[in-house]
Amino acid sequence: MNNGKKGNFDIGDLYKKINTSPQSAPSQGEVESFIDNNLSESQAQAVRELLSDEEKTKAILNSEAARALFKKFFGGQDNG
Repeated sequence: MNNGKKGNFDIGDLYKKINTSPQSAPSQGEVESFIDNNLSESQAQAVRELLSDEEKTKAILNSEAARALFKKFFGGQDNG
């Protein structure tokens, strides 16, 4: 866990939040809150810039690294 320290992002925290309601995506406010509460200013800015560019976001989500994480988190389900 991140223990309240900005900049120490823990993917486990995000996974727990996502996994609590698998049928619904987080709201924009929940995403913003997560970014603000868990990332440093420079990390938050980088994430916001990435999320604002649809092509970059798609490229990252379709990367081999992202696919490996999805496979690990979602029990081997690779829908890509």
